[in-house]
Amino acid sequence: MISFDREQIDGMRVLIVDDVPANLDLLGHILKRSGLEISIACTGEKALELINRNKPDLILLDIMMPGIDGFEVCQRLKADERAKDIPIIFITALSGTEDILRAFNSGAVDYITKPFHEKEVACRVTTQLKLKKAQDEVLLREKFYRVIVERVPDLIFQLCPDRKIMFANPAFRLLGYEPDQLVGRPISDLIESEDKESILEGLGTKYVGPLAINDLVVKLKVSDESSLSQEMPTITIKVDCVGLWNVPDEDVFRDNVDKKFSGTLCVGKRAV
Repeated sequence: MISFDREQIDGMRVLIVDDVPANLDLLGHILKRSGLEISIACTGEKALELINRNKPDLILLDIMMPGIDGFEVCQRLKADERAKDIPIIFITALSGTEDILRAFNSGAVDYITKPFHEKEVACRVTTQLKLKKAQDEVLLREKFYRVIVERVPDLIFQLCPDRKIMFANPAFRLLGYEPDQLVGRPISDLIESEDKESILEGLGTKYVGPLAINDLVVKLKVSDESSLSQEMPTITIKVDCVGLWNVPDEDVFRDNVDKKFSGTLCVGKRAV
């Protein structure tokens, strides 16, 4: 009995492309108990048409087909912004090194050789679908956080280890600064304070967790190009700062751990 890890891939869409009906039937039979939504195409042209209408999560693509062969279909998809992220597994009777290298060079993530073995098909399909699902979830989270960062009124910025600005969100426009123009500038350029070094030490903290910096009072200069600069030359914000490392927080304070400090993430709210 083959296993597809149905809980992980149930409802995902797979397109099978092959000009031999027997191969379509066999692969369809193998995949039908997986909980997947299966569609088929017997030519490369038909596959491109179906993909344009309903983007699948995975494509099983035969190489040797009349008209547009599998290599060309793959190359066209990888050149299409809407379809380039779809993983493609080639299904082929070719097993030479050159053919396999060409398959990977054209953009495939894996291949299955004919005649098909049910366990191999199940393993390779499940692996690629789980990877695709994980990648989609990461992209969704990134999009969600990007929307938040771009729309919140809080000042969000990231400093590199030498306290230069690596990123600044659009909220800085309220102070008269274009975010892209701030990248590469020392954060000290924006600070108005007699105790600047102490503030810079807090903004550039390496600490994480309960030792991270909270409510650091910082006075920022308003740009001379802003209409607010005459009546409000500075604004005061309270900044939360946390160190960014290449290891989980619990490993930051451990000895004998290969770790690297990559900068500080800061979020500033207008002080009331």
